[in-house]
Amino acid sequence: MKMTATTYKNGAILPYLGQEYTLEVRIYRSYQKPGVMEEGRKLVVLTALSDEAVVEKALREWYAARAKQVIEARVKRYCQELGETVGTVRIKNVKSRWGSCSSKRNLNFNWRLVMAPMEVLDYVVVHELCHLREMNHSAAFWDLVGAVLPDYKARSQWLKTCGLIRQFQ
Repeated sequence: MKMTATTYKNGAILPYLGQEYTLEVRIYRSYQKPGVMEEGRKLVVLTALSDEAVVEKALREWYAARAKQVIEARVKRYCQELGETVGTVRIKNVKSRWGSCSSKRNLNFNWRLVMAPMEVLDYVVVHELCHLREMNHSAAFWDLVGAVLPDYKARSQWLKTCGLIRQFQ
């Protein structure tokens, strides 16, 4: 699966929740602010300008908004399963991490996670939630991750093999 776009023009392939979407740019001179919508297996950017930087910015904002919705829902689901509570969940534009957990129980996630398959996104969410109990990568930590996601190693490997950190830099 192609996981990075080299251009932001019609026909570019973009990932969303592990699926390939085709980019379509529609020019409407009356649009004040660019927007993005899903239309089948297309991500449609509606804009007054066909400038690639404008299209990229609109996509970045759309991905970040979708990441917030999807990740917050997954955090809520796995908090219930683990019997945990969190402080704040933030979606960030970081270039070297998928997620982090603070001693104040705040979780941060890379917005690019929403490009990965849901199973991989879930792995990062569970990984960070398990840090609420084990603020390290000890055997006890990995046992906890494995109790929730027995196949976590395969999910982790996907990030190493197909990671999306370089998308939109």
